[in-house]
Amino acid sequence: MLVGLSTLRLSGVYFVIFSFGLAELIRQLVTWFEVNVSGSVGRYVFIDITQESIFWHLFALAVLVFLVGWLIQRSRLGLALRVIGDDETVARHCGIDTTRAKLLLFAISAAFMTLTGAIMAPRWTYLDPTIAFNPVVSFQVLIMALLGGAHRLWGPLLGVIPLTLLFEVLGANFPNYFSILLGLVFMLIVYGVPNGIAGLVERTKLKPFLLQTRRPA
Repeated sequence: MLVGLSTLRLSGVYFVIFSFGLAELIRQLVTWFEVNVSGSVGRYVFIDITQESIFWHLFALAVLVFLVGWLIQRSRLGLALRVIGDDETVARHCGIDTTRAKLLLFAISAAFMTLTGAIMAPRWTYLDPTIAFNPVVSFQVLIMALLGGAHRLWGPLLGVIPLTLLFEVLGANFPNYFSILLGLVFMLIVYGVPNGIAGLVERTKLKPFLLQTRRPA
């Protein structure tokens, strides 16, 4: 919530720059603390848990994410967020507390990300600030959401599987050019499918209806 109070007052490119800058600041502070106070950088995570258990924990968390998202869409908070997404100035004039609404959603999504990190920690076995605050991971998640369609709750799920496979192939075969290829993938998605796969699906469903309504009587 503290991070949300400091970042959600910004918008556009300033929000993106400040978010990445804040993450890098925290990484540097954690690294300084590890080196100067704890005397070692990183932690080993040894927990008696199987890969299968991690999968089912993540699956249950994914179901919970969609359930909470579905409930938010049908709540006053969801209505407020849709108005804010269309025009934040209009939302303020309608009496919506935009800061409170955005901060609440920011905190809820951060809580789910925290749980995901806790579940995934045993799979990594070793964690250090560079791994925990890796900007490439955040960038990959953004690309997945854009490919699937960030404007729909189920949209990002459509981008996870194909891009996870693609990133594995690129990382294994072109490790020295991975960042460049990642940028190219991002540009192709932004210019090729700006509304994501979900937008293409909706357009395909609406096209017959639009053609029918345009026919002369």
